[in-house]
Amino acid sequence: MSGLDVDVILRTHNRADMLPEAVASFFAADARGINARLLVVDNASSDNTQAVLADLQVRYGEALVPLYEARPGPQHALNAALGAVRGQIVACFDDDERIVPGWLQTIAREFADPATDYIAGPVLFPQGSSLPEWLPDGFNGALGFIDHGAQRRQFVPGFHGMLTQGNCALRAKIFEEFGPYPDCFNTAEDRWLNQWLTDQGKRGFYCPDFGVTHLLQPARVNRDYFRQWARREGRDLATCDTLLSRPNMLAQRWYWRKIAGCAARRLVGAGTSAERFRDELELRVAVSYAATCLGRRAAA
Repeated sequence: MSGLDVDVILRTHNRADMLPEAVASFFAADARGINARLLVVDNASSDNTQAVLADLQVRYGEALVPLYEARPGPQHALNAALGAVRGQIVACFDDDERIVPGWLQTIAREFADPATDYIAGPVLFPQGSSLPEWLPDGFNGALGFIDHGAQRRQFVPGFHGMLTQGNCALRAKIFEEFGPYPDCFNTAEDRWLNQWLTDQGKRGFYCPDFGVTHLLQPARVNRDYFRQWARREGRDLATCDTLLSRPNMLAQRWYWRKIAGCAARRLVGAGTSAERFRDELELRVAVSYAATCLGRRAAA
């Protein structure tokens, strides 16, 4: 069968209730001229994901490929899926997301240009969703929300967009160069891939019509969730900087000025509720970054 071969990776862990709608959105997408498969990785689920996945395979047939990875962690699930890839393009979305009908056609359009290595797009909350006033600007990404506007833009220095495996597509040969995700990563796989793409000079674009809708999970809309996120963020930044031999942020004057400003404002209680919480999160990231660096140094 002729046409573009696209393998789409969908990782899931203990979300059997969400999985059918995510899968349905894939099979409802416009796939004209595209040979698309959905590789669904059950990542060590303990609920009834296996039974749900078996029913979905019966419903959708061979275009749905069920996989299982016993080791918990996104890096292991991704590596399991990449081992089953046979398409020219590898794309990803998450089990708490729904792709737009034109998602696959955007992939076909963008990769018609042989110079394009990867694309990413917006991850939007359902209409009517509201966020608390204490949430700082620029931190919506911790909830999975990404929106860089209505213009198609290239990923270049100065554009702070970031490819995430919640909504992306890459040429399969990228992963042949990139190799498997390191076992030491638990939540740093997005940052690791982004830094690798940048270091290798790969050409990518943010495409506003390459969108998904992300379910807003109420359990995450609280300050403690963001504090946990900040600890992970600091750890992930330190891990990637170390493994990629990048300059340590703690050796950068600009970073110390930034952290000093956050600490000073916290000390005097300056700013709005959102601004004070932003400073708290920045400080938590810095502490986690430093602790991770010190831990790696002690273990060396």
